[in-house]
Amino acid sequence: MSRGAVHPLRVIAIAGTAVAVLLAVGLVMMLWNDRSTRIEGAQRQSMALASGSERLMRAQLVTLERALRGTANDGREFYRQVPDKAVQLLEANIQGVLARNRDLASITLVDGQGMALSQGQGDPTLHSWTIAQNRLLSGELYIGALEELPGGHWVVRTALPMQNGQWLLARVRLGTFQQVVSGLDLGRDGVASIGNRYGQLLAHSRDPGLVGRTLPSPMIILPQSASVVPRGVVHSPSDGQKRIAAVSVPLDYPLTLYTALSYREVMARWYVFLYAATGLYLLYLIGFGFLMGRLRRSASHEQQLNEELQAGAAELALAHEVGKVGTWSIRGDGRTLHWSALTQQMLGLEGRSSTLQALYARVHGEDVAVLREVLDAAGEGQGAVNATFRLLLADGSFRWLSARGDQVRGPNGGAAHLAGAVVDISERVHVEARAQEAERQFRLVFDRNPAPFWIFDMVNLRFLEVNQAAIDQYGYSREEFLGMSILDIRPPEEWDELRQTIRSINSGAPQQLIARAHLRKDGSSFMVVAHSALLDFAGRKACLVLAEDVSQRLRFENELAYRASHHSSTGLLTVRALGERLDGGARGYTIAHVQLRGLQMITDTLGREAGEDALRAVSVRLGGLAARYGLLAHQPAEDFVLAILDPAAAPLALDALQAAVAEPVRGRDTFHQLEARIGVASCPRDGELAEQVIGRAAQAAHAAREGGLALARFSQAMATRYTERLQLAGRIHVAIDRDEFELHFQPIRHAADGSPVALEALLRWPQPDGSYIPPGDFIQLCEDTGLIIALGRWVTRAAARAQRQLADAGWGELSVAVNVSAVQFFNTDLAGEFTHAVEEYGLRRGALQLELTESSLMRNPTQALQTMQRLHEKGIHISLDDFGTGFSSMSYLQHLPLDALKIDRSFVSDVETNPRNAAICRALLSLGHSMGLSVIAEGVETEGQYRWLAAHGCDQVQGYLLGRPMALEALLAALGEPGDAA
Repeated sequence: MSRGAVHPLRVIAIAGTAVAVLLAVGLVMMLWNDRSTRIEGAQRQSMALASGSERLMRAQLVTLERALRGTANDGREFYRQVPDKAVQLLEANIQGVLARNRDLASITLVDGQGMALSQGQGDPTLHSWTIAQNRLLSGELYIGALEELPGGHWVVRTALPMQNGQWLLARVRLGTFQQVVSGLDLGRDGVASIGNRYGQLLAHSRDPGLVGRTLPSPMIILPQSASVVPRGVVHSPSDGQKRIAAVSVPLDYPLTLYTALSYREVMARWYVFLYAATGLYLLYLIGFGFLMGRLRRSASHEQQLNEELQAGAAELALAHEVGKVGTWSIRGDGRTLHWSALTQQMLGLEGRSSTLQALYARVHGEDVAVLREVLDAAGEGQGAVNATFRLLLADGSFRWLSARGDQVRGPNGGAAHLAGAVVDISERVHVEARAQEAERQFRLVFDRNPAPFWIFDMVNLRFLEVNQAAIDQYGYSREEFLGMSILDIRPPEEWDELRQTIRSINSGAPQQLIARAHLRKDGSSFMVVAHSALLDFAGRKACLVLAEDVSQRLRFENELAYRASHHSSTGLLTVRALGERLDGGARGYTIAHVQLRGLQMITDTLGREAGEDALRAVSVRLGGLAARYGLLAHQPAEDFVLAILDPAAAPLALDALQAAVAEPVRGRDTFHQLEARIGVASCPRDGELAEQVIGRAAQAAHAAREGGLALARFSQAMATRYTERLQLAGRIHVAIDRDEFELHFQPIRHAADGSPVALEALLRWPQPDGSYIPPGDFIQLCEDTGLIIALGRWVTRAAARAQRQLADAGWGELSVAVNVSAVQFFNTDLAGEFTHAVEEYGLRRGALQLELTESSLMRNPTQALQTMQRLHEKGIHISLDDFGTGFSSMSYLQHLPLDALKIDRSFVSDVETNPRNAAICRALLSLGHSMGLSVIAEGVETEGQYRWLAAHGCDQVQGYLLGRPMALEALLAALGEPGDAA
């Protein structure tokens, strides 16, 4: 190897090494910066989660404080009005609060020393933790340490002062705090926990069994702060994992909220980047080593070529002679042309020389100027001779000649002269002319075609020709195309299929027109249907291909298919599409049908945009479960269907689903708590086809709603029951049309003298055999199916007709009271229906009365108040039925336009012997009279009950003792003449 070759190699080696060092430094810096960025982002996310859980915890605590404050207000009112029965009334009130708030384990009235004054367990340590540091939200509620109940259950002690020297001691279940950490998006290995200022855990997202233990490091007891405190990368002592943590210790309540994201999950993509960078660097080193090896081999090869060139010079002379290549030269004065004997013989020339003028005379006139210019320039040393011209022969024909040459030195440094070779190319020119004409015609058809065309070699698969449309479509130039094979425009994973297709084309088998992916130069892909035909191209077996771009058509077809199988508002599958996927896949899946009630209320109350935001939020939350466990479908307007594909994961998935639907949905400025019921069915146990399984899961969801359950599993008895219910619903519809129902009437009497004051209309459904179907068997079904609206209209008109008959019989002062369901109350023009019935039968003002339950009013208090005001304006008296069993507050009742309260029969039972019932009845009588309302007692069945109620000021009574429900004709006979009534 020469020294001239060694020097460039040394320069390249030094430059390559420098680049390797710079590349290594650059990659290390990029990796370090990326790592820092990911950790900072995870820290911000953990702080955001801690902040969000802190706000949710605050909402839970505010709800708890409100519940206890309401109980304390009621207790103070009881002590003010009936101090001797205050404790018993407060205990009854507490039972109602505990029934409504499952997060409260118990509420006990205690004195300042923590001794119990009511049913329940006190706390002698009360004074030690009802201090300022334990006050909640600067209010009246204090939070103490954990307490372990019998059975191993943990609760948190809370206390709220009721009045001087008295406290309400409440024990709160830890589920309240567990809900806060269970719904956070912490990833697979993230952790969230809640602790108190005593160093005890109240909730833990990964291991609820840690509750009650002292907080492990790094979850130390930090000072309170107005903002979330970042903790950086820490090691968890429980499982040894590295996590990126944040802690919130709010100023206004004594709890610590800790959130941490898994360091391994956060850095997972960074490790991919690390491996890719390492691979890139190794690839550079390998490539650089390969390049140096090739350069060394090239230098050796160059030296070998020089040696071969010298040997080839001698062989060239021999080739000229063998190949009939003539030579020429111009010497001396530059006006005489000499040629070799071979040239003379090949062209039929006379002599061995001629003047240039004589030569020009025999050259075609169109070629003389070009040839003269080339020879003159070469003679002056301004370029080589390279000319093609036509020469006239002796027989009158023309020959095409190609002359090449240059200035050369004579032997021993003689004067420079022109010398070169001449070749007869007449035959080649004629062939090229014919080829050019054929090519011109081919180009006219091929190149101007608007569809992409190309020709490729069937052996090596390389492109032989492409048209302009293909160049425009694929982005390659013609030269780039001709240096490629058809494999280069197809994805590598389809190469085997392509080779098989080419073999099929080569064999002459018919081809299927299937859309396949093709690649452009920029890497983008599009779908093509290829139409092919075999041909012979320049002596090669080739294939002509027309590439039809079908991307837009396929996108349109895919869009139509997507819209047919997905909901536009949520992007989720339709239930039908879900069923098709399940039927086409494996068996053994579980279906969870989720009924969410409240989404439509958000839309109706806050507007369509707020409703869609809430719907999307629920879809995203449940979509996360679907990504882990299976598939999710949406059934407008408020139902979702989750298919759990792994049977082993079904229990865990259902637990996660319950937690997800129990968490409030966050709006732009508000939280919305949805009512969720979940029905579960599985394949193949509950059905072979997906449609059957989904339908049975829906039945289970309906059963859960009816039973007040969060989750219910399908059973065959459930299916039988719903079949019977559907059949019964059909019978009810027919019964309404055929007027099969009857009204029976039970008298309501004055407690003082027993005289009748009103009648309560009670619905009855007689059967052909003389029996009756109890209202309890069909009223709820009517409400579920909407038949209650039609049935309610029938009852209203029948009651008005009965009152007309009473008036005609002389009992016009007896009003008829009609029970109205919540469905009819909120979904019809009730005031209009009652007014129309009164006008139709010519009834007096107040002839029809309305009975409502207080629980039905609380479904929509605002609408209820508006409807009751309209009824009151129309002269319809309103009674509040089953008073004392609902959930209404005193502050709300005082604004309702009521005329009477009806004490529920459960309080009237044994009132003369049961002190508790007696206390409740006295309180309800006092409350009703204080509000200016008449009080009616239901379920009076004994003389003792009647005497007690009359003695304590009850206005009206109703029950079997005073008259059983009966048909109107029988009742009129029992009443007798109007003057005879007692």
